[in-house]
Amino acid sequence: METLPEAQLSALAVVNELVLENGERWGDCAADFQHADARAIFTLEPPNMHFLTRPRGGSKTTDIAAVAIGWLVAEARERSHGYVLATNADTAAEVVDAAAGLIVRTPELADYLGVETERIIAPNRAAVSVVALSETGAWGKRDAHLLICDEFAQWPDTRGAKRVWTAIRTTVPKTPGCRLIILTSAGEPSHWSYKWLQTAYDDPAGWHVHEVPGPVPWQDPTDLGRLERELMPSEYERLVLNIWSEAEDRAITPEDYEAAARDAVHHGTAPAGIKGAGSRLRFPAEGTRYVLTVDVGTRNDATVMCVAHAEPIVDGDPTAPKRVVVDHLERWQGSKHHHVDIDKVRDRVAELAIEYNRAKVYGDPDQFVGSLQGLNRRGIRAEEWRFSATSVGLVATALTQTFRNHCILVPHSDILRTELLRVKLRESAPGVTRLDHERGGHDDQAVAVGMACHILLGKTGFGSAKAFIRATEEADIIVAERRARRAEEPGQRGLERHLRRVTTKRQARKPSCDHRWRQEPPYQCAWGCGEVREP
Repeated sequence: METLPEAQLSALAVVNELVLENGERWGDCAADFQHADARAIFTLEPPNMHFLTRPRGGSKTTDIAAVAIGWLVAEARERSHGYVLATNADTAAEVVDAAAGLIVRTPELADYLGVETERIIAPNRAAVSVVALSETGAWGKRDAHLLICDEFAQWPDTRGAKRVWTAIRTTVPKTPGCRLIILTSAGEPSHWSYKWLQTAYDDPAGWHVHEVPGPVPWQDPTDLGRLERELMPSEYERLVLNIWSEAEDRAITPEDYEAAARDAVHHGTAPAGIKGAGSRLRFPAEGTRYVLTVDVGTRNDATVMCVAHAEPIVDGDPTAPKRVVVDHLERWQGSKHHHVDIDKVRDRVAELAIEYNRAKVYGDPDQFVGSLQGLNRRGIRAEEWRFSATSVGLVATALTQTFRNHCILVPHSDILRTELLRVKLRESAPGVTRLDHERGGHDDQAVAVGMACHILLGKTGFGSAKAFIRATEEADIIVAERRARRAEEPGQRGLERHLRRVTTKRQARKPSCDHRWRQEPPYQCAWGCGEVREP
């Protein structure tokens, strides 16, 4: 690399000449996937948004620093800004340290770029700032020409992190030539970043996607074997193999949710000042017995009303296992300024119970203070459901078993999907599990649906719809094969069956003979039994 700043160099050439810790140039020892990513990032042709995933140990931090340096040296205009967004302050410091090391070891850059605590500065006052998500409160007011999201799949599932991402994504179209780069290891499919990966795959004109399969070539096989033994299977898949995989403590997988979700219609709205609405899968059917479960939250937690019934998974087959059908699911979310009114909840529960054939209502008396008695006075059957260590374990078991066995149908909504896929199973006591959620998440809908599942199927058991359907399909195949064989050459097969029946009857008949002999030289043969004798 020639002396700066006189030489007009491309950003890719700058990256190739950076000196690594082993004393070699980046371009001489980088792997093929690193070269491919660098070429895609610094090409002048669209797309200018990149979603890149690599296994752990795939040189993500070093390459982020290298991209930032290459952009500053070769492309950044005067006073232009770039940003690297890290999950926390420690990760941000690692990026700054990696950039400082590359600059110090590369003689041509040692006196050209400056490194401060949180940013890298070029002589034309262009800079790349490295910030943690917790320090991005005013992000919506910033303009940027380079945006790098580090470990995007590990960003927290909070409103603040999602707000920052929305601001970043909307910055790209308003700034000509802005580049957006996501460089991360694989995460869980239930994380909100996975939705953006699918969006990137669906939009090849706007996004460049490159997922590097693991493990990386420079990892020692012995260390890999040790990691495979020590890590959970999902952790090994995500971190080492770079495969999006759900953690073992997830109550519901994306595949199980997709098998249960059905299109629904919006039905019912929350009171004024309260967020929420209802999703309806089925309207009431005459002669069907329904249950209505209520989980009440007034401010931080949501109030959820769930109407459900049980039915065989195969119509008209009493031997088939039953499944739960969530007919109506309604969620009201209060806030600090607008709390959910318990009286309005009671009135709405009464409306739904009457509409659904006077469904029996279940709720926690500690949450639903005085309302259960009020419902009973209205002629609506209401029963207490107290949340205890035992009951929360029953709810967790019922919810997970019905989804895993494909014995449930639910009305699809984005809020429900997000909540169910983020719910975890936690062992609160030896042998006792309960539902839990991450910070900033909710499990109110999961609890209401789990209550209904236990009430409807808890006594009869959670039969496996998957196993029943598989066995039914196998039986249908066997019957079809038999019918096909019978249809082949019906005349010949009928004759064969007749001869088999005749032969069987003859063999079963006892032989009788009066030994009337006939001459069959050189022997005499009896007419009846066929016995022979010498003359």
